[in-house]
Amino acid sequence: MVNGRWHALRSWLWPGHCLLCRARAPADEELCEGCRAQLPWITAACPRCAAPLPQGSAAVLCGSCQRKKRPAFNRACAALHYTPPVDRLIMNLKYHHRLELARTLGRLLAESLRQLADRPDVIVPVPLHPSRLRQRGYNQSLEIARVIAKRLDLPVVTRGARRVRATATQTALPLKERARNVRNAFAVNGDLEGKHVAIVDDVMTSGHTVSALAKALRRAGAKEISVWVVARA
Repeated sequence: MVNGRWHALRSWLWPGHCLLCRARAPADEELCEGCRAQLPWITAACPRCAAPLPQGSAAVLCGSCQRKKRPAFNRACAALHYTPPVDRLIMNLKYHHRLELARTLGRLLAESLRQLADRPDVIVPVPLHPSRLRQRGYNQSLEIARVIAKRLDLPVVTRGARRVRATATQTALPLKERARNVRNAFAVNGDLEGKHVAIVDDVMTSGHTVSALAKALRRAGAKEISVWVVARA
């Protein structure tokens, strides 16, 4: 009760401002209640690839997953649709050095994961190739993963997974070329024998990148692999 009163007093004395509409936001929060409620949350999705399904759909595989071979990961979860304003937030984090947005996006993803019963042993963010990391200066997936790890009290593997090939940006390629682009692009050091690993990334489109990383994690001994992404395109 005391903590609740202190938080309320703090919000009144030192209010923040919503990063979307600039209205008053609660202390330590980046979004006002109105903007948070209007975000494009995914309420029904394919349990394997996280593709959004029509509202009220049962937990069945989407048509694509029913036709395709099972991916290297077991399941995927996405918090939001990759539509405005989420796409803008991710682009600003990824390409415009808005590192503070990692906390916002990580919190939103962590919020959607709190009800998961099967918790992983470790989190592995999708790594960048060293040349891309030098150019950008940070890995947005790692920054998001750190927020989730703190919220869910899970360890993050920061050095075990490596991108060993400098690949072209997936979004610049036709869908049919994306699997080949990231084939054998990752290597994993360390023993993950029997562990449940959660891959963390910002956006999932075709799923080829996380699938390529999942294959490398399997070779390192991972028994079960989940994919957690902020948004699903």
